[in-house]
Amino acid sequence: MRLGATSWQVPGTYLDNARLLSGHASFSELLVYTWNDELRSMLEQEWDDMSRLLEVSVHLPADSLEHAAAALRFFSDREVLRYTVHPVREVAALRDFLRSGVDMVGERLCLENLENDVFEEVMPSVADIPFSVTLDYGHLLFMGAESEPFLDMYADRIRELHFHGYDGVDCHVAPDEPTITRFGEILETWFQDEPLMPVCVETFDWDVTRSVLDTLAARSVVTAAD
Repeated sequence: MRLGATSWQVPGTYLDNARLLSGHASFSELLVYTWNDELRSMLEQEWDDMSRLLEVSVHLPADSLEHAAAALRFFSDREVLRYTVHPVREVAALRDFLRSGVDMVGERLCLENLENDVFEEVMPSVADIPFSVTLDYGHLLFMGAESEPFLDMYADRIRELHFHGYDGVDCHVAPDEPTITRFGEILETWFQDEPLMPVCVETFDWDVTRSVLDTLAARSVVTAAD
C-alpha cells in the first residue's frame, strides 16, 4: 500500500508541502477546498515540480458540486491516484456528478464517508453507479460506528483510506495507540493484497503527521517513501 499525507502541513503552497512530504511519504493528498482562477493557476505552475517529487491524490472541493466538477475536469488528464469527493443530500445532482465523473476518471472517483450520516443516507440512491469509496477511519470513530459493518458492506469498493484520531471532541488529531493498532489490523486483514491502495494520514500538524507516518510505516503493510 502507498502511504501519504495531506498537502496542508505548513503554511505555503502545494509544492511547499510536497517538498516537506517527499522522503517521508509516497504521495500527497491535495486538499482542494474550492475552485477559482487563482487556484488553477497555482496548480498549473506547480504541477510538474510537485509530481516529480511524489504521487498525487486529490480531495475535490467540498463547497459545491459545481466546483468539484470543475476541479475534476482540470485534473482528469493528469496522473492522479484517486479523486475523493464528499456526498451531498441532493441526490439528483450527486448522481449527475458521479455519472459524469466516472465517465472521466473511472473507478478512481471515490465517495467518502463523513462525520455525519449523509454517506449512509444517499448510498442506496447512488450505489448503482460504479464509483469507488474512500473509507475515512477517523470519521467512523467520530460517529461511534464499528468498522466491521462498513467494511462488510463496502470493502470491494474501497480504493483509498484516510486515517486520523478522535479524542472525544475532534477528529483529525493524533491517533492514540489503540487506534493505530486497530487500524493496522484492518489494513492487514482487509487490504494486505491491495499493493496500490493509498493510505492517507489526515492530520494537519507536521510533527504529528511525521510521527504517524513513521509509526504506520514501521508497523503495517504500507510503504513509505520510495
